[in-house]
Amino acid sequence: MNPTKDLFQEELIERLFWFIRLRWFAIAGVLSVAWVAYHWGLIGSILPFVYISLILLALNVIFLMHADKARDRHLWATTNARIQIISDLIILTVLLHFAGGAENPFLFYFVFHTILASILLERGESYLFAFAAIVLFGTMILLEYLGTIPHHCLLYYYNPFVGIMGPEPWKNPVYLAGTFFVFVTTMLISTYFTVSVATRLRERSRRLRTLQEELLRVEKDKWKAIVECMQEGVVFVDTEGKIAFYNASATAIKETALKECYPSSAPKTLGERLDVFKTEDPYSFQRVLMVGGRVYESTASSIKDSEGKHLGVVLVSRDITERREMERRLMHQEKMTVIGKLSSGIAHELNNPLGVISMFTQMALKKISRTEPLHEYLDTIRRNTEVCKKVIQSLLTYARMVPVHSRKVNLNDSIGDVLFMCRPLLEKHHIKLDTQLVPYLPEYEGDPDQLRQVFMNLVVNAIQAMEKGGELKVFSEVDHEDGVSALRLIFEDTGVGIEPQNMPRLFEPFFTTKPEGVGTGLGLSTCKNIVEGHGGIIEVKSELGRGSRFTILLPLKDGHSKQEEVPIEKSSRHYVSDGKYSDDV
Repeated sequence: MNPTKDLFQEELIERLFWFIRLRWFAIAGVLSVAWVAYHWGLIGSILPFVYISLILLALNVIFLMHADKARDRHLWATTNARIQIISDLIILTVLLHFAGGAENPFLFYFVFHTILASILLERGESYLFAFAAIVLFGTMILLEYLGTIPHHCLLYYYNPFVGIMGPEPWKNPVYLAGTFFVFVTTMLISTYFTVSVATRLRERSRRLRTLQEELLRVEKDKWKAIVECMQEGVVFVDTEGKIAFYNASATAIKETALKECYPSSAPKTLGERLDVFKTEDPYSFQRVLMVGGRVYESTASSIKDSEGKHLGVVLVSRDITERREMERRLMHQEKMTVIGKLSSGIAHELNNPLGVISMFTQMALKKISRTEPLHEYLDTIRRNTEVCKKVIQSLLTYARMVPVHSRKVNLNDSIGDVLFMCRPLLEKHHIKLDTQLVPYLPEYEGDPDQLRQVFMNLVVNAIQAMEKGGELKVFSEVDHEDGVSALRLIFEDTGVGIEPQNMPRLFEPFFTTKPEGVGTGLGLSTCKNIVEGHGGIIEVKSELGRGSRFTILLPLKDGHSKQEEVPIEKSSRHYVSDGKYSDDV
């Protein structure tokens, strides 16, 4: 819609009511002036003025009722203004007729209606009503002059210089022509100037309105852009409980935030919940939401305008997933610090007694024959003592209380040693072993004991995952990527696999899927700490029912980065049942 037309219609409605209020004063003025003129003998009867005032009163009531409806239908406003002006022109003409016609100096009140028409209506209609006033006034004085309608004298013409009664003005053609000429020129000139001023004011108002709308649009776009780029999700709920606005960050959570972000003590229905925020003492609160695997901290607040009117509720949801993860890591570090201190204390308090128990047990075993039952009991004590020492050593290793003794080591040899030690378990569970270890593997600088512990844990876990048989594949290779060389070690089994919900917690300390008493939950977490302590990474891929694949990447130092890599398919070493290695070419 045309902004100028919109502005014109809005101004017209406001001026209609101003015009109606002015008419109440006009009615009172007509009655007052008529009463005074009657008592002064200027008019013969007051009844015509009373009747005309009553008609004007009735019309004004109708105009008021119609103007109320015109608030919602702007086209009615123009019709109301036209009817008001033409009605006033006719009534004013009738009033002049009963008050002396051309003799009455109030004939120039027509100018007021012309000015009002110029203010209320557009240029063309303003001139149209000016000509209508000219026609009405000219017709009245012409009909009175011709005697077609009776003339109501306002007063007698008296010449004070000669002291005699002269001819009546309404019968004097020169007087009538002069009066009509002055009336016409006054009407046209006042219409021209009023229309010019009103047009300029409307144009200026239109420009101001356009400028204001442009400024508001720019300001709105600026704030909308600010809200849109926020990482927090913002949702605005109107007074009817409907989502009126939300930014891009709130797309996935707006419905959940609207449903959940209310006090637990609030009524269940949405309308009643929104009424909570219309009280004089609105309050804010927080909720923690879980949506799509993410954690959100949501707040709700009542929004009011400058006059205190309730506008709705704004919901702000902040993604705190990373913060929660950081808090979890900090708690984990604190826990590991406690474990380290506890492990250190345990080592000092238990290692010496366990060493004494182990020493005396071995001494007793030497003095007792293997055929005696007591020998088996003592051997059981010895083995369980070693288990206790290993648990303490695992705690110390995980808490990084054990120093790293780095030296050059051949990881193929370390893997071969571990596989040799595990050969009885492999044969017991009918597990086929397939090794593809790259020959001439560059030596790695690390702690061989700790790395051997990593390999042992992975192999033992694979065996336990294949209690009914399967295949264990072990690979080693040199990986070159982005100018960085690293050793890649892969342990792949065909066991039961790992359930998806357990994958995120697989390397957490004390987390285990094994039955109680079988595992401590420190094996994989210890492996992760050892590998990361050597500057490497450990990854796992698993499919339930098909097995798991653990990959270790250990970065090589610059001295080994140019080591020539031999293709696996051309030269590989396969571990065989007797613990030896054979080369296949």
